[in-house]
Amino acid sequence: MYQYIWRGMAVGMSEAVPGVSGSTVAMILAIYERLIYNLSLLSTKHRKEALPFLVPFGVGMVVGFALSIVTIHLLLTHFRAPTLIFFVGIIVGFLPVLWQEGVKQAKRDYRLIDYIVMILFITVVVVASLFSDFNQIELTTLAANDVIFLMVAGFVASTALVLPGISGALMLTILGVYELATASLVQMHWPVIFSIGIGVIAGVLFMSRLIQYLLNHYTQSTYAAMVGLVAGSIFVIFNTLTWGEIQQHIILSVASGLLGLIFVSMVTKSVGMKG
Repeated sequence: MYQYIWRGMAVGMSEAVPGVSGSTVAMILAIYERLIYNLSLLSTKHRKEALPFLVPFGVGMVVGFALSIVTIHLLLTHFRAPTLIFFVGIIVGFLPVLWQEGVKQAKRDYRLIDYIVMILFITVVVVASLFSDFNQIELTTLAANDVIFLMVAGFVASTALVLPGISGALMLTILGVYELATASLVQMHWPVIFSIGIGVIAGVLFMSRLIQYLLNHYTQSTYAAMVGLVAGSIFVIFNTLTWGEIQQHIILSVASGLLGLIFVSMVTKSVGMKG
């Protein structure tokens, strides 16, 4: 029982970090197949058989996620630039892995149409970041259009549950609401939590089949879109930073970026050894 709690904590902690997928960590811990199997039992008459695993694992996930969110919130408050650049390091290190996964799953190299899709999604993310002010949403002055956008953000983030290797935290980063989401969780600001949560639930119900269809029928282009989204998120992060913030902790920022790269390299090598 305790081994499931600790492993659940590790997966939960990873889900709060942009660029780190909980499914990847589950693979490293050699419980991914067991997790998927037990989740599949929930929709059958044998659902009770899954509880001895899922209950302690779920408790561990919640605790790990909460600890990670609190830690990240503190780091963003006191060391914002180094923390965000650590995420950039993770994302940069993750891009080649995602690229190779697309080739592996489609069993062919990327074609012209895939590169067009990639560039299109990078452009959409960059333009949205430049012209959107949603990352300036204030907790104390949440307007109706803010609530709608947060629901859409949760809806989009839910796709990470079916997109291999993509984390919900990364999707929120791409949309520019990651810091708002972490602050809301720490401060228990329920309007934001409920808005994003409703979007996530709706996304799980309505988007999972679409994403699965795209992965099955347009594998390479779907991965190309993911590469574009992830690459665009690097711009999104830097767009929220000022040179003054980076300069204030320049050495720590460079070190944290390199640490993010090393971290992803260690994780992917571990997954390779497990495979």
